[in-house]
Amino acid sequence: MTAAFVALPSLFFLPLSAHPGQDAPAQTALEEYARGVFAELDGAPASARLHFETALERDSHSFVLAQKAASLQEQTGDQPAATRTLRQYAENHPLQLDPQLYFADFLKRQVSTDEAARNSMMDILSKANLRFPNHPEVYTRLIHLHENLGQRNQSLEVLRDQLTVTSAGAEHWIALDPLVKTLLPGGSKQLEDALHLIIEKIIETGLHLPVAARRASDHYQKNGQLAEAIDILEKHVEIQPDSLGLRIRAGLLQLYNRDEDAALRTLHTTLQIDSDQPLAHKALAQFYSRKGQLGPSLHHQAEVLRITGGAPTDFLQLAKRLLDSGNSRKARLTLEKAHFDYPDNPSIVAQLAIATLREGDFTKASRLFRQTENLVDTLPGANRSSVLGPIFQIEFATALMQVGDSTGAETRLRDAIRRIAPERPGHTALALRKLARVWIEQNRNLAPAASLLNRAKALDPEHPETAELLQRIQQKSQGRISR
Repeated sequence: MTAAFVALPSLFFLPLSAHPGQDAPAQTALEEYARGVFAELDGAPASARLHFETALERDSHSFVLAQKAASLQEQTGDQPAATRTLRQYAENHPLQLDPQLYFADFLKRQVSTDEAARNSMMDILSKANLRFPNHPEVYTRLIHLHENLGQRNQSLEVLRDQLTVTSAGAEHWIALDPLVKTLLPGGSKQLEDALHLIIEKIIETGLHLPVAARRASDHYQKNGQLAEAIDILEKHVEIQPDSLGLRIRAGLLQLYNRDEDAALRTLHTTLQIDSDQPLAHKALAQFYSRKGQLGPSLHHQAEVLRITGGAPTDFLQLAKRLLDSGNSRKARLTLEKAHFDYPDNPSIVAQLAIATLREGDFTKASRLFRQTENLVDTLPGANRSSVLGPIFQIEFATALMQVGDSTGAETRLRDAIRRIAPERPGHTALALRKLARVWIEQNRNLAPAASLLNRAKALDPEHPETAELLQRIQQKSQGRISR
């Protein structure tokens, strides 16, 4: 019952040929059509065929009914009946192009093994070519049929007729482009002249069409005429400002042509129109990277990931580079997109916590750090250690200090100091300084804090924070003595 009701709307789109005062044939045709639909839904193709054939008898001008009847005839194994149905309809409606093409395509499946089908297809396409001169859907099929039958001279005759047309639209010339490349000798003057004519006509009639502009631009680019290729695209986007794909292509060709100022204008204009164009962002990211402009390059890389998504490692690597460059906001936005795509990935949540911490939202950062620990509980031991490593503990401790949990911060820093590998002296020095700061701000363990700072100084001699903290210890110690 459900399937039947799903199909019911199709009943109301059946084009019937009845005229005013002739409602009865239309009504009975519709009834038979409906019975055919339900029979087909019930898995009874033979019964459906009879209903569609009856409907076609009552409305012989409905191409939809002719198609359905032929389809069911073929489905029930009666190929001759299907051929007869489509032939009769095409012959009775010679001024309708769709039935001619549909019948030709139906016959094409039999051409290789059936001489009668070949003759019928040739006949119907030849007549259609006379009735619908210079129509790409007709002459392309006719040329391909001649080629399949080894009739090159006939193919060339049809092609020459189309090349001499004086008034045709861009579709005509676009369809001829691949045909001349197939039929005319490669490298010949004949081919060169034909292509030159086609490109001229495409530009003349179809510069407003993306497919025509792209075809003409590609022709010039292939022949080493890069300036002309760019000019075609620039003229096209003047006519069609919202043709963003070709606007981006113009920018890429301008970059290739070393016209960097024009390329940047083109690509940035594209993004002003629509900021969600990943290819434009990708091109700008690569350009700025080559120029050593890290900030803009990372920005456009982040935009690509925002639009297209990526693997977790793509987000994590880019976020690290953004954090290292000081762009914590962009890193956070990138990681929020990653967290949306991969909500259960603890590495992403951990990195998001760090980015949030760098932006100054300590409460939210603390919550994200704890969320990471909860997610890590579901991982194997080795993976758990890689996520909750020393850097995670140091950053988590920083967030805890900012929200007043000095005990939790101290515990995590002690753990981090024990676990940092010897080949990471900078990380060890960082953890030592942070633990010393906890004690200094609590005005306790000043001597051990000084010892930690001296160790940090030996590991990272140039870091200015070490001297600043040692000076604070000295001031606090002198204040105690003076009292």
